[in-house]
Amino acid sequence: MKKLDTRNHISKIEKGDREQAKQLLKDQQTELTPASFLDRHEKNVFKKLVSVIDLDATPLSGVDSYQLSLLVLQMNYIALSAQNIKEKGLIIGKVKNPSIAIMNQAIKNSNSLISELGLSYNKRVNSLLDKIQNGSNEVDPIAEMLEND
Repeated sequence: MKKLDTRNHISKIEKGDREQAKQLLKDQQTELTPASFLDRHEKNVFKKLVSVIDLDATPLSGVDSYQLSLLVLQMNYIALSAQNIKEKGLIIGKVKNPSIAIMNQAIKNSNSLISELGLSYNKRVNSLLDKIQNGSNEVDPIAEMLEND
């Protein structure tokens, strides 16, 4: 699988091919809608997440809605597990709180989904570097969203 964004030296033809592939992905963009299995709060989180994603740098379309919905669900599992651990502690009786395992798995799942969707830190940094090189001075909207919550 070829990456559309790379810092390696590429020929002009390959660079043109990558730009054409990016444009095709942008042209295929459709509205991102939350999956029906999300509750009202999760659907709001989904909409907020979609609103801060730079769709020019990360061209997502309707087919990515399901993965974004799964990401929101995993984020909710992390929050609920953290709340349970805070309330009940790491050890319940003489056993490890099961929320620890749930949270660890949700974190792994989230990281995988973030990577698959191209929303990782490195991807966002590369996108920002591209914008800086092109004369834009926009900030990272995902980091901004997390700071505001």
